[in-house]
Amino acid sequence: MNARAVLRVNAGIVLAIGASLLVPLAVSLVYGDGSWGSFLFPSLLMMASGVAVVYATRSSEDGRRTIEYVGTREIYFSVTLAWVLAALLGGVPFLVEGTFTSILDSSFEAMSGFTTTGSTLLSDIEAESPSILFWRSMTQWLGGIGIIVLLVAVAPALGSGAARLLGAEMSGLTQPRLTPRISDTAKTLVIVYASISIAQTVALLVAGMNLYDAVVHTFATVATGGFSPKTASIGHYDSVAIEAIVIFFMVVSGVSFSIYYLLYARRDPKTLLDRELLAYLATIAASVVLVWGILVFTGDYADDPADALRDSAFAVSSIITTTGFATADFDTWDASAKVVLVALMFVGGCAGSTAGGIKVVRLMIVLRTVGGDIFRMVHPRAVTSLRLGGTVIPEGVRLAVLALFAAWLITFAVATVLVALQPNLTVVSAATAVAATLNVVGPGLGQVGASESFEVVNSFGRFVLTVCMLLGRLEIFTALALLSPAFWRR
Repeated sequence: MNARAVLRVNAGIVLAIGASLLVPLAVSLVYGDGSWGSFLFPSLLMMASGVAVVYATRSSEDGRRTIEYVGTREIYFSVTLAWVLAALLGGVPFLVEGTFTSILDSSFEAMSGFTTTGSTLLSDIEAESPSILFWRSMTQWLGGIGIIVLLVAVAPALGSGAARLLGAEMSGLTQPRLTPRISDTAKTLVIVYASISIAQTVALLVAGMNLYDAVVHTFATVATGGFSPKTASIGHYDSVAIEAIVIFFMVVSGVSFSIYYLLYARRDPKTLLDRELLAYLATIAASVVLVWGILVFTGDYADDPADALRDSAFAVSSIITTTGFATADFDTWDASAKVVLVALMFVGGCAGSTAGGIKVVRLMIVLRTVGGDIFRMVHPRAVTSLRLGGTVIPEGVRLAVLALFAAWLITFAVATVLVALQPNLTVVSAATAVAATLNVVGPGLGQVGASESFEVVNSFGRFVLTVCMLLGRLEIFTALALLSPAFWRR
């Protein structure tokens, strides 16, 4: 294994996190909340360490960069290690501040942030200082576009391996390279990401939020993360305008970023006729109507269908985009409505977006495969091909999607059994806790519902759920490859 390449990438991660801590440091000084030490000293140490490793692993004595081969093992190991480092280092301010007293808990919160999951161990969020909560949400914004993408954009250290590094980090089936140069691709993604962020911040300011709340909620919305500085989440504001803005930007953030780039580059409205995008929007619309009908006709909102539509639209948009914001405690809804929401956790957003879940396009391929097999049972002599939007899906892609789908369900089942070993945790709570973390959604049901935290889960369960966040963010195979003996053989 090319240890120097792995060290350089992860030194860049350490350096990037250290530099990022300067932002909440500034927030602490502005608010005078006394938390400045939780950011300053870790920041200086991380940046010094990152610079030292980068200097020590430079390609040549005269400082000139040379192109070196980077293999698949280095790519997968670098990506997985980067997210583990992000969780460990990102949790340091929580430890210094005293928000958490164990590395496991601080890493859980930071992993939840960087993977844009949104599950939290905090039961009284307002008790924390503004700068700590700012950092907590900022981890989601950084993780949303991917630390690896940001690294490739500003300081590519892997040469020819950068393209595969970006491919291992970006989720979905879409081609991550939108431009000839990989660094330009990463910069394009960052520009789109930042533009959406600025637009939402301005919209929330116009709707009546203060600047701090607008920025923090934008961090969590555009990243489809769901961390809020309010224990009651978006429901704290009880504002139709704010909820409408958040719904819009949650849905927007669940769309593949390549759609926005192509729409801008080609100026062709037909770009919006992408099959996955249409299926994604149709799923949202149908689910909103279905949940609304359940709420109205089961008696939960029988006297107020308008509020039922408001809450169902927000809940469906929040869950399918794996954001995890809440305006109502959907754990009190009828069981059929909760089943719909849990199913949407696994659906997720579009490939190439910041959303988690299996992704719409993959489920489309699974359904097309099932339909094709049924057709061939009826017409055994028929010769058919799997098509999506007029494009033939290669057999290798189809098999890869089916393998991922199976691995996702197996991981969910195994993790649920492990978490359910805790005696005082209900099966529903254990299963939805795993679903929420594996699909990077945030809240589950029961004891880990929208109005609760994950504080009830014991240490072993928190470790399992932290691993689930990592597997969900890296879409299972990138991380699981490291467990294969063949991965480490020469």
